[in-house]
Amino acid sequence: MSGRKRALRLLTGLGVAAVLVWTFAPLYRLFLSSLSTRVQLLTTPLRWVRLHPTLENYRVITDMGNGTGERFIYAFRNTLIIGLATTVICVVLGSLAAYAVARLKVPGKNGVVMVTLATRMLPTIALVIPFYIIEVAVLPRFTGLNLFDTKTNLIILYSSFILGLVVWIMRGYFAGIPRELEEAARIDGCSPLQAFYHVVVPLAMPGLVATALLSFLMAIDDFILALLFTRTGNAFTMPYFIYRLGGQYLHMYNEVAAAGVVASLPPVLLALFLGRKIVSGLTSGGVKG
Repeated sequence: MSGRKRALRLLTGLGVAAVLVWTFAPLYRLFLSSLSTRVQLLTTPLRWVRLHPTLENYRVITDMGNGTGERFIYAFRNTLIIGLATTVICVVLGSLAAYAVARLKVPGKNGVVMVTLATRMLPTIALVIPFYIIEVAVLPRFTGLNLFDTKTNLIILYSSFILGLVVWIMRGYFAGIPRELEEAARIDGCSPLQAFYHVVVPLAMPGLVATALLSFLMAIDDFILALLFTRTGNAFTMPYFIYRLGGQYLHMYNEVAAAGVVASLPPVLLALFLGRKIVSGLTSGGVKG
Protein backbone atom coordinates (compact mmCIF):
# COMPACT_ATOMS: atom_id res chain seq x y z
CA MET A 1 0.00 0.00 0.00
CA SER A 2 2.85 2.40 0.76
CA GLY A 3 4.24 1.85 -2.74
CA ARG A 4 0.83 2.56 -4.25
CA LYS A 5 0.48 5.71 -2.18
CA ARG A 6 3.89 6.95 -3.26
CA ALA A 7 3.05 6.22 -6.89
CA LEU A 8 -0.27 8.03 -6.51
CA ARG A 9 1.43 11.03 -4.92
CA LEU A 10 4.01 11.05 -7.68
CA LEU A 11 1.33 10.98 -10.38
CA THR A 12 -0.59 13.70 -8.57
CA GLY A 13 2.52 15.86 -8.32
CA LEU A 14 3.29 15.36 -11.99
CA GLY A 15 -0.27 16.27 -12.91
CA VAL A 16 -0.15 19.43 -10.80
CA ALA A 17 3.21 20.37 -12.31
CA ALA A 18 1.86 19.83 -15.83
CA VAL A 19 -1.15 22.04 -15.11
CA LEU A 20 1.09 24.77 -13.64
CA VAL A 21 3.41 24.68 -16.65
CA TRP A 22 0.43 24.75 -19.03
CA THR A 23 -1.03 27.75 -17.16
CA PHE A 24 2.04 29.87 -16.49
CA ALA A 25 4.22 29.14 -19.52
CA PRO A 26 2.20 31.48 -21.81
CA LEU A 27 2.31 34.22 -19.17
CA TYR A 28 6.06 33.81 -18.78
CA ARG A 29 6.50 33.85 -22.55
CA LEU A 30 4.38 37.02 -22.79
CA PHE A 31 6.49 38.73 -20.12
CA LEU A 32 9.71 37.58 -21.76
CA SER A 33 8.54 38.89 -25.13
CA SER A 34 7.76 42.27 -23.59
CA LEU A 35 11.44 42.55 -22.58
CA SER A 36 12.70 41.66 -26.06
CA THR A 37 13.28 43.54 -29.28
CA ARG A 38 11.45 42.66 -32.47
CA VAL A 39 14.62 41.13 -33.94
CA GLN A 40 15.05 38.90 -30.90
CA LEU A 41 11.46 37.69 -31.16
CA LEU A 42 11.87 36.77 -34.82
CA THR A 43 15.10 34.87 -34.17
CA THR A 44 14.85 31.09 -34.17
CA PRO A 45 14.91 28.92 -32.17
CA LEU A 46 12.82 30.57 -29.46
CA ARG A 47 14.73 31.33 -26.28
CA TRP A 48 13.15 31.03 -22.84
CA VAL A 49 15.83 33.10 -21.12
CA ARG A 50 16.62 36.68 -22.09
CA LEU A 51 20.18 37.70 -21.24
CA HIS A 52 19.80 41.34 -22.29
CA PRO A 53 16.25 42.47 -21.42
CA THR A 54 15.01 45.90 -22.41
CA LEU A 55 12.25 48.17 -21.12
CA GLU A 56 12.01 50.05 -24.42
CA ASN A 57 8.67 48.46 -25.29
CA TYR A 58 7.10 49.77 -22.09
CA ARG A 59 8.56 53.21 -22.72
CA VAL A 60 7.07 53.27 -26.22
CA ILE A 61 3.54 52.31 -25.18
CA THR A 62 3.49 54.83 -22.31
CA ASP A 63 5.05 57.78 -24.15
CA MET A 64 2.36 60.32 -25.04
CA GLY A 65 4.75 61.82 -27.57
CA ASN A 66 4.07 59.08 -30.13
CA GLY A 67 0.89 57.65 -31.60
CA THR A 68 1.24 54.25 -29.95
CA GLY A 69 1.69 55.67 -26.48
CA GLU A 70 -1.18 58.11 -26.92
CA ARG A 71 -3.56 55.35 -28.03
CA PHE A 72 -2.39 53.15 -25.15
CA ILE A 73 -3.14 55.82 -22.55
CA TYR A 74 -6.57 56.44 -24.10
CA ALA A 75 -7.32 52.71 -24.17
CA PHE A 76 -6.22 52.16 -20.58
CA ARG A 77 -8.28 55.13 -19.41
CA ASN A 78 -11.35 54.00 -21.35
CA THR A 79 -11.02 50.46 -20.02
CA LEU A 80 -11.00 51.62 -16.40
CA ILE A 81 -13.90 54.04 -16.90
CA ILE A 82 -16.06 51.51 -18.73
CA GLY A 83 -15.20 48.67 -16.35
CA LEU A 84 -15.89 50.67 -13.18
CA ALA A 85 -19.09 52.25 -14.51
CA THR A 86 -20.41 48.87 -15.66
CA THR A 87 -19.57 47.36 -12.28
CA VAL A 88 -21.38 50.07 -10.32
CA ILE A 89 -24.49 49.88 -12.53
CA CYS A 90 -24.67 46.08 -12.45
CA VAL A 91 -24.07 45.77 -8.71
CA VAL A 92 -26.54 48.50 -7.71
CA LEU A 93 -29.36 47.59 -10.08
CA GLY A 94 -28.67 43.86 -9.89
CA SER A 95 -28.72 43.84 -6.09
CA LEU A 96 -32.02 45.71 -5.92
CA ALA A 97 -33.57 43.42 -8.52
CA ALA A 98 -32.22 40.30 -6.81
CA TYR A 99 -33.57 41.45 -3.44
CA ALA A 100 -37.00 42.08 -4.95
CA VAL A 101 -37.03 38.63 -6.54
CA ALA A 102 -35.82 36.92 -3.35
CA ARG A 103 -38.08 38.72 -0.88
CA LEU A 104 -41.10 40.30 -2.56
CA LYS A 105 -44.15 38.57 -4.03
CA VAL A 106 -43.56 39.38 -7.67
CA PRO A 107 -45.80 37.56 -10.18
CA GLY A 108 -43.76 35.34 -12.47
CA LYS A 109 -40.48 36.23 -10.75
CA ASN A 110 -38.87 32.88 -11.56
CA GLY A 111 -39.55 33.44 -15.24
CA VAL A 112 -38.12 36.95 -14.98
CA VAL A 113 -34.93 35.60 -13.44
CA MET A 114 -34.55 32.93 -16.12
CA VAL A 115 -35.11 35.43 -18.93
CA THR A 116 -32.60 37.80 -17.35
CA LEU A 117 -30.04 35.03 -17.01
CA ALA A 118 -30.65 33.96 -20.61
CA THR A 119 -29.25 37.29 -21.80
CA ARG A 120 -25.87 36.15 -20.47
CA MET A 121 -26.17 32.68 -21.98
CA LEU A 122 -26.79 33.96 -25.50
CA PRO A 123 -23.65 34.22 -27.63
CA THR A 124 -22.59 37.82 -28.06
CA ILE A 125 -22.13 37.49 -31.81
CA ALA A 126 -25.81 36.56 -32.21
CA LEU A 127 -26.90 40.00 -30.96
CA VAL A 128 -24.30 42.13 -32.70
CA ILE A 129 -26.34 42.79 -35.87
CA PRO A 130 -29.53 43.85 -33.99
CA PHE A 131 -27.48 46.12 -31.73
CA TYR A 132 -25.70 47.65 -34.71
CA ILE A 133 -28.95 48.33 -36.58
CA ILE A 134 -30.52 49.93 -33.51
CA GLU A 135 -27.54 52.21 -32.87
CA VAL A 136 -26.74 53.20 -36.44
CA ALA A 137 -30.20 53.34 -38.05
CA VAL A 138 -32.98 53.42 -35.45
CA LEU A 139 -31.76 55.64 -32.60
CA PRO A 140 -30.28 58.47 -34.71
CA ARG A 141 -33.39 58.60 -36.87
CA PHE A 142 -36.08 58.61 -34.19
CA THR A 143 -34.33 60.09 -31.14
CA GLY A 144 -31.29 61.91 -32.51
CA LEU A 145 -28.99 59.90 -30.23
CA ASN A 146 -25.66 58.80 -31.65
CA LEU A 147 -24.18 56.21 -29.30
CA PHE A 148 -21.78 54.64 -31.76
CA ASP A 149 -18.11 54.95 -30.75
CA THR A 150 -18.89 56.23 -27.25
CA LYS A 151 -18.05 54.92 -23.80
CA THR A 152 -21.71 55.22 -22.84
CA ASN A 153 -22.61 52.75 -25.56
CA LEU A 154 -20.15 50.11 -24.30
CA ILE A 155 -21.31 50.63 -20.72
CA ILE A 156 -24.92 49.99 -21.77
CA LEU A 157 -24.00 46.93 -23.82
CA TYR A 158 -21.80 45.38 -21.13
CA SER A 159 -24.39 46.07 -18.42
CA SER A 160 -27.12 44.38 -20.47
CA PHE A 161 -25.04 41.20 -20.67
CA ILE A 162 -23.69 41.14 -17.11
CA LEU A 163 -26.76 42.28 -15.18
CA GLY A 164 -28.55 38.93 -15.45
CA LEU A 165 -25.62 37.07 -13.90
CA VAL A 166 -25.48 39.54 -11.01
CA VAL A 167 -29.20 39.07 -10.34
CA TRP A 168 -28.79 35.30 -10.37
CA ILE A 169 -25.87 35.25 -7.93
CA MET A 170 -27.23 37.84 -5.50
CA ARG A 171 -30.67 36.24 -5.45
CA GLY A 172 -29.12 33.16 -3.84
CA TYR A 173 -27.31 35.30 -1.29
CA PHE A 174 -30.37 37.29 -0.27
CA ALA A 175 -32.51 34.15 -0.06
CA GLY A 176 -30.05 32.69 2.45
CA ILE A 177 -30.32 35.65 4.86
CA PRO A 178 -32.93 35.05 7.63
CA ARG A 179 -36.03 37.19 7.26
CA GLU A 180 -36.17 37.66 11.03
CA LEU A 181 -33.24 40.08 10.88
CA GLU A 182 -35.11 42.36 8.51
CA GLU A 183 -38.29 42.06 10.56
CA ALA A 184 -36.38 43.09 13.69
CA ALA A 185 -35.05 46.13 11.86
CA ARG A 186 -38.58 47.02 10.72
CA ILE A 187 -39.80 46.79 14.32
CA ASP A 188 -37.03 49.21 15.33
CA GLY A 189 -38.41 51.75 12.86
CA CYS A 190 -36.46 51.08 9.67
CA SER A 191 -38.15 51.37 6.31
CA PRO A 192 -37.80 48.45 3.86
CA LEU A 193 -35.03 50.31 2.03
CA GLN A 194 -33.23 51.13 5.30
CA ALA A 195 -33.46 47.50 6.41
CA PHE A 196 -32.00 46.44 3.09
CA TYR A 197 -29.14 48.94 3.33
CA HIS A 198 -28.27 48.52 7.03
CA VAL A 199 -28.98 44.81 7.54
CA VAL A 200 -29.04 42.85 4.29
CA VAL A 201 -26.21 44.56 2.43
CA PRO A 202 -23.57 44.08 5.19
CA LEU A 203 -24.49 40.40 5.50
CA ALA A 204 -24.31 39.92 1.73
CA MET A 205 -21.02 41.79 1.35
CA PRO A 206 -19.00 38.68 0.30
CA GLY A 207 -21.45 38.12 -2.54
CA LEU A 208 -21.39 41.79 -3.51
CA VAL A 209 -17.58 41.79 -3.62
CA ALA A 210 -17.53 38.63 -5.72
CA THR A 211 -20.10 39.88 -8.22
CA ALA A 212 -18.42 43.30 -8.43
CA LEU A 213 -15.05 41.74 -9.25
CA LEU A 214 -16.62 39.34 -11.72
CA SER A 215 -18.50 42.17 -13.42
CA PHE A 216 -15.35 44.27 -13.69
CA LEU A 217 -13.31 41.42 -15.17
CA MET A 218 -16.00 40.57 -17.71
CA ALA A 219 -16.29 44.20 -18.78
CA ILE A 220 -12.57 44.87 -19.29
CA ASP A 221 -11.93 41.54 -21.06
CA ASP A 222 -14.52 41.91 -23.83
CA PHE A 223 -13.20 42.19 -27.37
CA ILE A 224 -16.07 41.58 -29.81
CA LEU A 225 -18.24 44.53 -28.79
CA ALA A 226 -15.26 46.88 -28.51
CA LEU A 227 -14.12 45.79 -31.97
CA LEU A 228 -17.48 46.39 -33.65
CA PHE A 229 -18.75 49.48 -31.83
CA THR A 230 -15.63 51.64 -31.49
CA ARG A 231 -13.34 53.35 -33.99
CA THR A 232 -11.39 56.11 -32.22
CA GLY A 233 -9.60 56.81 -28.96
CA ASN A 234 -12.87 58.17 -27.61
CA ALA A 235 -14.05 54.68 -26.65
CA PHE A 236 -11.74 51.82 -27.70
CA THR A 237 -10.47 49.60 -24.90
CA MET A 238 -7.29 47.64 -24.21
CA PRO A 239 -8.27 44.46 -26.10
CA TYR A 240 -9.06 46.55 -29.19
CA PHE A 241 -5.84 48.56 -28.81
CA ILE A 242 -3.74 45.39 -28.68
CA TYR A 243 -5.52 44.10 -31.76
CA ARG A 244 -4.81 47.37 -33.62
CA LEU A 245 -1.07 47.19 -32.89
CA GLY A 246 -0.84 44.61 -35.63
CA GLY A 247 -1.20 45.75 -39.23
CA GLN A 248 -1.44 44.20 -42.65
CA TYR A 249 2.29 44.45 -43.34
CA LEU A 250 3.90 44.98 -39.95
CA HIS A 251 3.27 43.29 -36.58
CA MET A 252 4.95 44.83 -33.56
CA TYR A 253 5.03 41.68 -31.47
CA ASN A 254 7.22 43.21 -28.79
CA GLU A 255 4.88 46.16 -28.22
CA VAL A 256 1.86 43.83 -28.33
CA ALA A 257 3.51 41.76 -25.59
CA ALA A 258 4.21 44.83 -23.43
CA ALA A 259 0.62 46.03 -23.82
CA GLY A 260 -0.60 42.52 -23.03
CA VAL A 261 1.40 42.43 -19.80
CA VAL A 262 -0.03 45.78 -18.67
CA ALA A 263 -3.56 44.77 -19.68
CA SER A 264 -3.29 41.51 -17.74
CA LEU A 265 -2.17 43.17 -14.51
CA PRO A 266 -5.64 44.14 -13.18
CA PRO A 267 -7.21 40.66 -13.53
CA VAL A 268 -4.06 38.89 -12.36
CA LEU A 269 -3.74 41.10 -9.26
CA LEU A 270 -7.42 40.71 -8.47
CA ALA A 271 -7.16 36.94 -8.80
CA LEU A 272 -4.06 36.79 -6.58
CA PHE A 273 -5.29 39.00 -3.74
CA LEU A 274 -9.06 38.45 -3.90
CA GLY A 275 -9.34 35.00 -5.47
CA ARG A 276 -10.66 33.36 -2.31
CA LYS A 277 -13.36 35.99 -1.91
CA ILE A 278 -14.45 35.51 -5.50
CA VAL A 279 -14.69 31.73 -5.12
CA SER A 280 -16.38 31.81 -1.70
CA GLY A 281 -18.78 34.51 -2.80
CA LEU A 282 -19.86 32.69 -5.96
CA THR A 283 -20.16 29.28 -4.32
CA SER A 284 -22.15 30.59 -1.35
CA GLY A 285 -24.54 32.43 -3.62
CA GLY A 286 -24.91 29.39 -5.83
CA VAL A 287 -25.99 26.97 -3.07
CA LYS A 288 -28.38 29.20 -1.15
CA GLY A 289 -31.98 29.73 -2.02
